[in-house]
Amino acid sequence: MLLRSRIALITACVFAVAIAATSTLTWFATRHNLRAQLDESLLATLPPPGVSPPPGARMPEFGLLCAASIPDEDLQRFLQGVQLLKADGTTCAPAGVDQVVTYPGDHGVRANALRDGATRSGVPVRVLLHPLPDGDVLAISRGLGEIEATLANLAKVLAVVSVLGAVLVAGAGQVLTRRALIPMGRLTETAEHIARTEDLTTPVVVSGQDEVGRLGRAFTAMTAALAESRRRQRDLVNDAAHELRTPLTSLRTNIDLLVRSERTGRPLPGDERAEVLDRLQAQSREFSDLVTELVVLARDDRELARDPVDVPGVIDDAVRRARGRATGHVFQVDHRPWSTTGDAAALERSVLNLLDNAIKFSPADSTIAIRSRPGWLTVTDEGPGLPAEHHRQAFDRFWRAPDARALPGSGLGLAIVADIITAHAGTVRFAAPHPGHGATLRVELPRVRPGSTASDG
Repeated sequence: MLLRSRIALITACVFAVAIAATSTLTWFATRHNLRAQLDESLLATLPPPGVSPPPGARMPEFGLLCAASIPDEDLQRFLQGVQLLKADGTTCAPAGVDQVVTYPGDHGVRANALRDGATRSGVPVRVLLHPLPDGDVLAISRGLGEIEATLANLAKVLAVVSVLGAVLVAGAGQVLTRRALIPMGRLTETAEHIARTEDLTTPVVVSGQDEVGRLGRAFTAMTAALAESRRRQRDLVNDAAHELRTPLTSLRTNIDLLVRSERTGRPLPGDERAEVLDRLQAQSREFSDLVTELVVLARDDRELARDPVDVPGVIDDAVRRARGRATGHVFQVDHRPWSTTGDAAALERSVLNLLDNAIKFSPADSTIAIRSRPGWLTVTDEGPGLPAEHHRQAFDRFWRAPDARALPGSGLGLAIVADIITAHAGTVRFAAPHPGHGATLRVELPRVRPGSTASDG
């Protein structure tokens, strides 16, 4: 069943239940009112309570009702429904009156009482029992036929109205739901088109502030994010293929040289062979580092942890690893205690990349300064620095400064730093170095105050 049909059916069912409940309450309320009016009319035949007859007035002798026959038909109709219940347990009524079926308890009532009953011919009636001073009980009845007929007609009308109302609501719900779901239909067609063609640039035309409009905007944002992710993935693959081509070509050339010398039986001289092996070892190491950096770049930001991180501890671990790679440099560390929220391993890798970058461009025996205060850290080297016009490009993938293209490296170090710091809601940029120094890179991260889990921007 289509969604619009289900909604229309549910709406019709809800309306049917509501109108059935309303009709039932209406029927019972009408029945109560009609019977209350009938009871009032029966009580109106009696003198008001507490009113005594005038002095000297003769009390009516109800026993005369049973004394003789009443030939007058009009009087018989007037007296229809009146009978006397005697204290001795007998019952009498004017001739021709269809008497009410009585019960033993009716003869002993001591106050006005109303009850349902029936005549001896089976006609349903409402009975008023009124005790008389002499111990007898006067029974006055009125037929319930008109009330029952009125209620039966009302029940038929309400049933017809309920059925017609449910049908009309179902039809109107079908029409209105179809119109309301037109944007949903367009969204579905767009989704099917995207699934069929894999064209994530297909626009989703859905307007409005309702749930369908929100779904359309969310779907547009999702396809835009997927398109951007696909573009970045394609760019990464293209750039990686371009960058891998050079080390692979050099690696293959050196391997071919060794293979050719072995197959032709003309081995290379010892010093030349050692040089080729050194180049193979360096190229394989460079190739391995490049693959590792590509894996880091391809990792989803959602894989990063979100734990409290002691930034000075991360700096110390990164400096310890960097010292093992550059024994000729001096590391000057100055930091204060502070924390951030994120992935300690990823942040350590970003700091290590900054240190490796400083090592690569700094002369031997130079000093690399690392300073950190709550919310930021800097890495300063004594190298040649980088012109200001290249500061933004330095964080692009595979970008290398013109003067540094002869040096080992893939151009991914600062790009990885930028990705990691951005994933931690921070920034990284070139800052003005201290006089006499080469380049300063400044990282800013949200800090977490002691005893708090909220980060300060």
